[in-house]
Amino acid sequence: MNSSLLVSTEWNDETNQSEIDPELVLGNCERILKYLAPSFLHALELSILLVDDAQMTEINGERRGKEKPTDVLSFPLYSNVEKLPVQILGEVVISMETCKKQALEIGHSVIDEFYRLLVHGILHLFGFDHETNEEDAILMRKMEDQCLDLVFVS
Repeated sequence: MNSSLLVSTEWNDETNQSEIDPELVLGNCERILKYLAPSFLHALELSILLVDDAQMTEINGERRGKEKPTDVLSFPLYSNVEKLPVQILGEVVISMETCKKQALEIGHSVIDEFYRLLVHGILHLFGFDHETNEEDAILMRKMEDQCLDLVFVS
């Protein structure tokens, strides 16, 4: 845990949703980022963007060539190779429309689903990947659970 890390999180909600408290998210992001960040980092910036499915389809099409909505996208800027002490981690984009649908399908709250997507996106920014092999997928699920425990258990 990097307790001396300075965290700056930009919050941009294009959806005007009311379920998610931005101030609480910013505090939880700081806790998660301090947990995940390597000790060489002194400051880290994160951007969070909430959109609807139409906006997500547009972003997904422009950035990944996939003309369909998805739940979360991550656009990393972070480098573990160049150990720069001040870095922009990247951006996590979450479709609140898809988040709400998935929460209903899974049977848990929108807040639970939002944080699951947020943590998943943040882990991708740090280079975790569940699509490379089963070992990496297991590690990423373990890290997701640990980060979610910081939000819901502590």
